[in-house]
Amino acid sequence: MNVALQELGGGGSNMVEYKRSTLRDEDSPETPVEGGASPDAVEVGFQKRTRHFLGLHTQLELVLAGVSVLLAALLLGCLVALGVQYHRDPSHSTCLTEACIRVAGKILESLDRAVSPCEDFYQFSCGGWIRRNPLPDGRSRWNTFNSLWDQNQAILKHLLENTTFNSSSEAERKTQRFYLSCLQVERIEELGAQPLRDLIEKVDQSGLFLPSRDYYLNRTANEKVLTAYLDYMEELGMLLGGQPASTREQMRQVLELEIQVANITVPQDQRRDEEKIYHKMSIAELQALAPSMDWLEFLSFLLSPLELGDSEPVVVYGTDYLQQVSELINRTEPSVLNNYLIWNLVQKTTSSLDQRFESAQEKLLETLYGTKKSCMPRWQTCISNTDDALGFALGSLFVKATFDRQSKEIAEGMISEIRAAFEEALGQLVWMDEKTRQAAKEKADAIYDMIGFPDFILEPKELDDVYDGYEVSEDSFFQNMLNLYNFSAKVMADQLRKPPSRDQWSMTPQTVNAYYLPTKNEIVFPAGILQAPFYARNHPKCVGGRRDWVLGTWALNFGGIGVVMGHELTHAFDDQGREYDKEGNLRPWWQNESLAAFQNHTACMEEQYSQYQVNGEKLNGRQTLGENIADNGGLKAAYNAYKAWLRKHGEEQQLPAVGLTNHQLFFVGFAQVWCSVRTPESSHEGLVTDPHSPARFRVLGTLSNSRDFLRHFGCPVGSPMNPGQLCEVW
Repeated sequence: MNVALQELGGGGSNMVEYKRSTLRDEDSPETPVEGGASPDAVEVGFQKRTRHFLGLHTQLELVLAGVSVLLAALLLGCLVALGVQYHRDPSHSTCLTEACIRVAGKILESLDRAVSPCEDFYQFSCGGWIRRNPLPDGRSRWNTFNSLWDQNQAILKHLLENTTFNSSSEAERKTQRFYLSCLQVERIEELGAQPLRDLIEKVDQSGLFLPSRDYYLNRTANEKVLTAYLDYMEELGMLLGGQPASTREQMRQVLELEIQVANITVPQDQRRDEEKIYHKMSIAELQALAPSMDWLEFLSFLLSPLELGDSEPVVVYGTDYLQQVSELINRTEPSVLNNYLIWNLVQKTTSSLDQRFESAQEKLLETLYGTKKSCMPRWQTCISNTDDALGFALGSLFVKATFDRQSKEIAEGMISEIRAAFEEALGQLVWMDEKTRQAAKEKADAIYDMIGFPDFILEPKELDDVYDGYEVSEDSFFQNMLNLYNFSAKVMADQLRKPPSRDQWSMTPQTVNAYYLPTKNEIVFPAGILQAPFYARNHPKCVGGRRDWVLGTWALNFGGIGVVMGHELTHAFDDQGREYDKEGNLRPWWQNESLAAFQNHTACMEEQYSQYQVNGEKLNGRQTLGENIADNGGLKAAYNAYKAWLRKHGEEQQLPAVGLTNHQLFFVGFAQVWCSVRTPESSHEGLVTDPHSPARFRVLGTLSNSRDFLRHFGCPVGSPMNPGQLCEVW
């Protein structure tokens, strides 16, 4: 389905870098968001991991105690020099706890005080972070999402390598076996290309290999990439036993076929209106639309052992595309089609083979994303592969080792406050008629939120049932991956004709991301993102019989995870999410006059973001419209929720030496979540493929539309952060 997930972006990782079998940036994404994930997505927290994880808490206490004494002395000196009266009214006093001092230090080292916040708020908030974070070798981008995912991976590494699995969960034992099979480099090198050669006689589904159709269509601008891609295809063909001359010619024919497929592929920004591209039909009607292949036979094989007939309903999101693909198949030589299918099988399985295949891919990645030779340790690749294969069993280990149950309760409270703030703003919209407004409120009320992890992962029998039938051995990584593909197909077949389960997650608990799913009207926030700098576990302290929030960092909580929550909630009302009703059905529910007004407001935002440039290349405001709406709406809802929180609890303490009010700190916290560096090649790839705007403009675009931001920083009309026209939707 076209709208499987709408993610925060950034992703738990960068797909290009940690899943070597693919060439997709998150997320991400990523990885981390939307990434995705991206997937194509934190810095405060455990900065370094030791192999003796069980002793880490004590070690950190000793180290932090010393650091805190030093920081306290330095910051107190600054406070005295600045004449800060931190001992006055407790509701406005300065927080001098170890946690506050540590957080203040992190914020200060990320700032660039040489830049005015009204000139360039991204540089003001992230300039120091960018100076301190050169792009790591082997990475095409680096941000807070990547940093936090690396920390999560280190935890998982320790758990898988140092835990004796005496639990009753077979799924957890499978997870360890899978991970260890990936680490057996000597065995993988010994097998070489033979496992894939044995599989070549079978074929797989097709698609485009490069990240976007744009790489194929503009041959002049992308000549270097296309040449590197053809070299890569040839090298893999030769590793599998081909001869140089014949292999290159056959791969050239495959590349030409991919270019023809790219020519009939509909651009991403033209596929956003789901009501127009959604087509429900029978298999018989699909056969008439695209007769070049036997759809009943293909789908019956794919969904075996289910029995299908010509009347089975299917949903098609690209009728013109399928029709043209059918025509392309009919006029293409069978030998080229055969090589094309084999090539797709090859590129999806080479990550399970020996170092020669990895080295070949690294050369292509350098051209495509600007990455240098990867220095990433093998264990990180294996953690990511294990996350893909047995992510919820891995999540069981992660949650039991790290997740604070009270965090779930606090996060649920924050979502409730943000939902209330969104609905209050909804009631003040002058462009929406009452009937549509009431339906929108009902949809907001009906949004189902899931926090941390699905309950079944802590029930051994239920967890085992999820992976029942997936065979995992410790001595054959390639076979484990092949078994995974077959097992995943069976899981998909088993879900057909069953009602969707609202409690089914599409992200694993350790993922550093979040998402909204319009077909279920649900928002999901995995445990992996409920960590600093998105979220700090602030627990109230009882003082004089009342709850006193002494840490002084709720501005950062609402500016971090609060904006994430508001972002995902707003996706229910972006240009795609608004087409689905409160029960997740794709149907019209807006009155015409309100729909026309909505489109006028979104047109302003589309035009605004289309003016931004990265390395001389403009953003696609239509492609990124949904995420931009969510960013803007999410910030507004989170800030209004923070104001409501202050009315309820009173002003919180301020952080030392930062020199910002807590209201200003809210916006700095939001911006510092998006501090990022990436290669020019990766930036280009993001512009043509990512539904999210680049990190810099997720900050600048959103804040230049925020009346609250402009007021608290006093940015005059005509300054770069206050151009004079605000684009507002929600």
